[in-house]
Amino acid sequence: MDEVQTEHSRLLALVEASRALTSELNLDRLLQRIADVSREVVGASYAAVGVLDDKGDLGQFVFSGLDEETAARIGHRPTGVGVLGAIIEENRPLRLREIADHPRSSGFPDHHPPMHSFLGVPISGRSGAFGRLYLTEKQGDAEFTAEDERIALMLAGQASVAVENARLYEEVSQRNKELERLQDALKHLAVFEERDRIARELHDGVVQSIYSVGLSLQGSLSLLSRDPAGTRARIDEAINELDNVVRDVRSYIFELRPKIVEEKGLAAAIEELAKEFEVNTLAHVDLDIAAGDSEQLGAAAQGHVIQIVREVLSNIARHAGAMEVTVRLAAGNGEVLLLIDDDGHGFDPSTVSRGHGLNNMSDRARKLNGQLLIETREGGGTRHSLRFRTEATGD
Repeated sequence: MDEVQTEHSRLLALVEASRALTSELNLDRLLQRIADVSREVVGASYAAVGVLDDKGDLGQFVFSGLDEETAARIGHRPTGVGVLGAIIEENRPLRLREIADHPRSSGFPDHHPPMHSFLGVPISGRSGAFGRLYLTEKQGDAEFTAEDERIALMLAGQASVAVENARLYEEVSQRNKELERLQDALKHLAVFEERDRIARELHDGVVQSIYSVGLSLQGSLSLLSRDPAGTRARIDEAINELDNVVRDVRSYIFELRPKIVEEKGLAAAIEELAKEFEVNTLAHVDLDIAAGDSEQLGAAAQGHVIQIVREVLSNIARHAGAMEVTVRLAAGNGEVLLLIDDDGHGFDPSTVSRGHGLNNMSDRARKLNGQLLIETREGGGTRHSLRFRTEATGD
């Protein structure tokens, strides 16, 4: 009966350990939790976790069961050689009744507490072993058991997933910081007489693209614990999108149109913006755009239209909280009508401070010799309508 209760207690402890490890995304705190949880579940007096750096050396080392005063007297941390190094080199568990009996044992430094029984297991990921879990001084027994080894391996497997998730989280956080720095730099960009034009073009194209990438990276955070591989794929996609942003920066500087319109045409470009909007907001976009209608527009007009669509969808994503959006583009009898409706919170344009976004859209509408109206829809939400004549637009 006692054995059944003990096994039940261990299973509950393992479940709690799994929850604890998957909920922590700070790498330093995670390593400490791995050491604390493993020591408690396996029943050891001391535990430690070591993680290798890019050079294969022991870059991080945290311990549990040893007070800070004793650790300070010992001084330097282990370097990962001797008995500890054997675990990584052989990539298999090591269980000893007496550490000193191992041929690679070199003893302990001054002030180190006595340790006899030992259990060590590798922490392995997709690219191989990158860390070790050490447990010493089995409580209530002279040595660790095969069951202790099995549980330690289970904990190491959970730790492997948790560590890779934490590293992905740190990578995403760093990418977001880089994006914020890039956005700040773009906001302060000015090039003498061309600074107003470049600021407008960068806002409509580059900043909106960066904002879209930022949303995608933020969305990837929710996948960390469930789908690390999928998260890596999303990060790769974000990096590719940043490469496109760099390309568009060069295009704007030389007064070229964004590549998305040049390469795919206006209808396909709007469809791509709608897909990005759906992925980043979980809202639905209903498109009603005939390729033939968009072909009636000149290159300059297409450039203005796509940037207006980009700005409107960006504003809806950031402020409206909409679940349904409709984009319609129709052309006939020399006239073009663009309608974008959403079922979001709505707003009164007359009471909103006009920043780059609204001013840029109005400027583009004037260049098309058209009119851009922003109105509250019956039942809630907002309608953006752009109307202009095709004969007044050219390259």
